[in-house]
Amino acid sequence: MFKKLFLLLILLSFGNLYCQDDDYEVAKKEFENFVFSSDSIKIQNIKNTKFEKITDIQEYHHSVTRLLDFGLTESIYELRFSYPFDIQYVKGRNVFIFLFYLHGKEVGKIVDYAQYKDEEKQISSKLDSGINDYIVKHNLFYKTNYSQKKFIDDIITKNVYGDYCGYSGSKEEKMFDLELEKLSNVESYVNWMKSFNPEKQMWGYDQIQYLLRKELIELETDEQKIFNHIKNRNAIVETCSDCKFGIFKRVFKIKNN
Repeated sequence: MFKKLFLLLILLSFGNLYCQDDDYEVAKKEFENFVFSSDSIKIQNIKNTKFEKITDIQEYHHSVTRLLDFGLTESIYELRFSYPFDIQYVKGRNVFIFLFYLHGKEVGKIVDYAQYKDEEKQISSKLDSGINDYIVKHNLFYKTNYSQKKFIDDIITKNVYGDYCGYSGSKEEKMFDLELEKLSNVESYVNWMKSFNPEKQMWGYDQIQYLLRKELIELETDEQKIFNHIKNRNAIVETCSDCKFGIFKRVFKIKNN
């Protein structure tokens, strides 16, 4: 009798775990169906949307809309959706949504889910040929051979451009696992300038500018072109002010005529 009861408890536990996972997968699918079928206006009104499995939308924030390169505009949204977990509990998942417009026409979306411990990275995307056209233009200008996967990886990698951020208020000594202000890392700094990610590009520009001022390097013609482009484009990047993060602004001051 005891053995039967023990086996029954184990089966119930496995069934409960299955239901927990199933609730998330159903909520995730429902969320993606909404995002991939909605324009920016509907996404901005997501808190008013009625879902079946998603119980609540919290911490909604439209971080920025900014021009990247070659007519591509990026809008970033972040939020947290809740879904049933077990019978009486609710779990939440933080999400970043990236929307892309090429010359005003929507060309793609990326959904990036926050990870719990021991989880694999979860990303969903819907990108049309406009993104491929953009990648081709990027590769031609920056002399790269990047793929759509590289585009996604760069876009979802969260970087903050700036020193003295956080409670420590110290100058950054390493970035992307490399020491800063090192002549031996100059090739990596140049590659940073070729990224799809504007914050990473600014870190590359920053390090190349430092080495140029020290008269430690000379740029090739193509590298100088990229260096000048980053400054002239003056993209909006995420930066910080002391302990405050999530500040988006242009690095270079715009001169008034």
